[in-house]
Amino acid sequence: MSVYSSHDWRKNTHDAVVVDDREYEQLKVNNCRVIFTNPKTLKQETVDVSRLIRVFVNNRDDLKRSVK
Repeated sequence: MSVYSSHDWRKNTHDAVVVDDREYEQLKVNNCRVIFTNPKTLKQETVDVSRLIRVFVNNRDDLKRSVK
């Protein structure tokens, strides 16, 4: 398995989209970020969706933890 930096990974998500379950609106993954409150620190954080995909794939492939 190859290791990707966050910059390299975006080329693998160029055609990925985020879909709203109700409205079926589509947004390009490389143009999206997730903003959330970290439950441990209670601070607002922001993460690129393409990075979340990279982490998901790496965790699943490396069998580091159960990913559902």
